[in-house]
Amino acid sequence: MAAPVPEVFSHVGPWTEEEFLALPVDRRLELLDGALLVSPSTRVSHQRLSLRLWAGLDAVVPPGLEVLEAINVRVGPGKILIPDLAVLTTPGLDRTVCDATDVALVVEITSLGNATVDRAVKPQLYAQAGVPHYLRIELGEECPRGLVYQLSRQRYVQVACAEVGQPLVLTEPIAVTLDLATLAATPR
Repeated sequence: MAAPVPEVFSHVGPWTEEEFLALPVDRRLELLDGALLVSPSTRVSHQRLSLRLWAGLDAVVPPGLEVLEAINVRVGPGKILIPDLAVLTTPGLDRTVCDATDVALVVEITSLGNATVDRAVKPQLYAQAGVPHYLRIELGEECPRGLVYQLSRQRYVQVACAEVGQPLVLTEPIAVTLDLATLAATPR
């Protein structure tokens, strides 16, 4: 991660979207109602799973969709989040920030440093913004488990669960079956 940015520590008052977007791009900061959310650097296991999950989804993504890692998603005025993965409904966008209306699915990989935000805060914000699908992968001491949610009346309803050792089955917006244990496994 880059060295601390002096303007982050000397800034007074709530952050505007313009000020937030003017910060250096090599950072993992999110904006929520004028406050910066700082995510700790992820563990290698988190990055390994994210990369392999992206590859698995990208290999089967249908025309009209695109899978990207760690993009800025505006979920409301002054609210910019960075999901681990996002499936966009308009391939080829070239923006600093994508609107939630451009997103069909967000994926968050939950580990110790971000569990509360990924389980409680982000799902509410993604749902209020109208993101149709939310996938949370719990990366624990054992093999990961996946929880699949679909939007219903501005709330997510769990529609599937891949417990430890079970395959993750997605039907929308990408139809795919993935083995989370294999994706998360340490290389030989």
